[in-house]
Amino acid sequence: MMGSGMMMGPGFLGRGGFGGMCSPAAAGFSGWRIDRLEQVIKPTDAQRAKFDELKAASDKASEALRLACSTDVPTTAVGRMEFMEKRMEGMLQSVKTMRPAFEAFYATLTDEQKGRLDSPSDRGRFWRHLW
Repeated sequence: MMGSGMMMGPGFLGRGGFGGMCSPAAAGFSGWRIDRLEQVIKPTDAQRAKFDELKAASDKASEALRLACSTDVPTTAVGRMEFMEKRMEGMLQSVKTMRPAFEAFYATLTDEQKGRLDSPSDRGRFWRHLW
């Protein structure tokens, strides 16, 4: 449910406002914890190339999100909508960048490694702000 001000007021962008929308942790891919993934999965030498591709895709996805954020704070409702559209386009581009690399890496994992990654009790281990 949306309360007063949720669509275009202060509640529209959450607690962080426009700065929060563009912070490194604001979107899933910039919140992706590649370092933690490496610690938990412990990629083998055979998996290393796909893991390195995933790291490169993660960096590229984060850069796309950074570029999707304006340094100017919109002052009009139309400007805020344009900001949100650009941000969503950046998020979609990040997903499209990340997904093939993640799927290729995931395909190299053993059942045990997949189990560690897929565990429902540990969803927050690798992703922030998605669950």
